[in-house]
Amino acid sequence: MEKNICQTSKNISIYRYRRLKAILVVLIVWGVVSLLHYLPETQWFMVILTIGLTLQTVRMLIAKPAALVIESDTYLSPVSILIPAKNESAVLPDIVDSLGDLNYPSDYLDIWVIDDGSTDETPQVLKKLQTQFPYLQVHRRESKGGKSGALNAVFPFTTGEIILVCDADAKLPANFLRQTVPLFQKQAIGAVQVRKAVSNANTNFLTRCQQMEMNCDSFLQTHRIAIGGMSELRGNGMLISRELLEKCHGWNEDTVTDDLDLCFRLYLAGAEIEFITVPFIQEEGVTTWRKLWLQRRRWAEGGYQRYFDYFPRIITLNWKKEIDLLLFFILQFLLPIGLIPDLVWTIFYSHQLVLFPLQTLLSVILTIAFIAGLYQFQGLRGWSLLWATIQGSFYMVHWIPVMIVTTLKMCVQRERSPWVKTEHRGGNA
Repeated sequence: MEKNICQTSKNISIYRYRRLKAILVVLIVWGVVSLLHYLPETQWFMVILTIGLTLQTVRMLIAKPAALVIESDTYLSPVSILIPAKNESAVLPDIVDSLGDLNYPSDYLDIWVIDDGSTDETPQVLKKLQTQFPYLQVHRRESKGGKSGALNAVFPFTTGEIILVCDADAKLPANFLRQTVPLFQKQAIGAVQVRKAVSNANTNFLTRCQQMEMNCDSFLQTHRIAIGGMSELRGNGMLISRELLEKCHGWNEDTVTDDLDLCFRLYLAGAEIEFITVPFIQEEGVTTWRKLWLQRRRWAEGGYQRYFDYFPRIITLNWKKEIDLLLFFILQFLLPIGLIPDLVWTIFYSHQLVLFPLQTLLSVILTIAFIAGLYQFQGLRGWSLLWATIQGSFYMVHWIPVMIVTTLKMCVQRERSPWVKTEHRGGNA
């Protein structure tokens, strides 16, 4: 009982800390934007900032990612595969079947499904799967701590030197491990994230755009690495060194995005995160605007949380990573909330938008990344490429209200939002 009280007190302290930091960020951003409007002579600051971020953007966009050379595709290392599963009866048979087809020695594999307090047919499905696939191990627990809690619950029982985390709706090619595990022979690499693709991309406009978004993300990730910047884990299809996970004390259960949080902790531990485009892993895209909103709200909140939790330690990284981090923090997190006072001053005082240069820079980054990603990973050309880029750019506007609402909500909420899983429907998606 005393332990629970102490833990609750600790959590309240963490959430209050995040709330105060969120309020401080909003006040600073609104104050700076208002100052730029109130004293036009201070707009030299925006000129210098835009020039600096533009130079970093040009470096990133023109960079040529180095070809990854796998020293030996016969390199073997014990791998533990973890699949958190909460109400995943519709998709578990497919992923378990695909894991059975992996081109990797079975005595080097340690496969776990974590039944995270499922209330559907998941327990019955897993029991049946265990009769078909004796190698499958199941850990059942009461749901607590979201995905991070599920991973932490089973981690002590695993034996692999490398941990592969897959969502229950994942689809892996047979050579997945043969093409990823050898990368850990490089001493600096502590984690590997593979490119993601949408298995139900042809369902509707939203799923098609999510596929485009993933291709855009893949282009940006490889180019950020090419200039010494940061890469990011994406939850599904991420491989992490066991040694580093133990050094980081597992996954953080006080966040709603286990992958984004772990990125910062791995970099602070001195590791590098590699991103590869081959092989790739498939997952379901959400099919409605409501589900998309809930998913992106969680991603946005988790992204913000890690900056609050690891500042100022995160500014101790090398200068290349710091500049990369600054570019995306300003454009992805600060710019949307800054649009509110910028529009107010413009509407009521007929001023020009002082954030327009940064908006333009963000638009250029996304447009080029969409074009390059669709060209490289979807093979689009000509008018098909142009039309897809237009659709994708329109779709990406949803991130502005998502970031604004998330930022303002973090200023008033007394605890983090509950972890809400994305529903998977399998063949019915």
